Amino acid sequence: MSSCNCPVLPKFMSVFAWAWSRQKAVPNKGLAILLTLAVVVGLVLPARADERLSDPFGNSTTELNKDAPLVGIWKSLTDKMQLEKAYFHECLLLKEPPCPTISTLVQKLDEIRQHRGKALLGHLNISVNLMLKPWPSEWIGPLEAITMRYGDCKAYSLAKYAGALELGISADHARLIIVHDRRHHFDHMVAAVYQNEEWLILDNLTNLLLRDWEKTDYEPVAVLDYRGVRRYLSAFWVE
Repeated sequence: MSSCNCPVLPKFMSVFAWAWSRQKAVPNKGLAILLTLAVVVGLVLPARADERLSDPFGNSTTELNKDAPLVGIWKSLTDKMQLEKAYFHECLLLKEPPCPTISTLVQKLDEIRQHRGKALLGHLNISVNLMLKPWPSEWIGPLEAITMRYGDCKAYSLAKYAGALELGISADHARLIIVHDRRHHFDHMVAAVYQNEEWLILDNLTNLLLRDWEKTDYEPVAVLDYRGVRRYLSAFWVE
């Protein structure tokens, strides 16, 4: 796998100086319909507060200040992901030629869905790794990345995160993790899914699924999910 020195955080994070760019627009056909569908299909319903899992890598996290740039980026991106999800389901209903990418994606999801547990996550990880080519990119939605067939670690991770939810993984069991690779000295993003009482890391740098505690070179910095953005207390952070 190609290395991924991918820019994901703005400059407020001291030693981890991440660059970011303006976001591209998402296909907006039939906006009223898409917004309605977004409400209907939504994300997989989360668990109650007392059932929420601790975050991966075993370190405590705290909610990031709402004025932090990453919070705004993630809010905008989740809105984009909802529109993409609605567009995806609209294409399923219409089954028209203008959605060739969707039919291919549905076929791939059906293939992955034949597996269970860790095998399902392994096939999801490998499938996305093979579908995209590593290339520097902005913050783009998962469907946009799959349509373009390229992206950096952010695109790979978002595609796996969205794919896991589409495959029925609970929103409480899926995370996006920003890390710093201490060994190779670059910043990175991965997806994490909770399976059989352990967090498995879906990484575009390898087709192997490793547990969070096995990724000893990764220093966790921030975590993103349906609840918002949290930073790891162990990370050196300056807003």
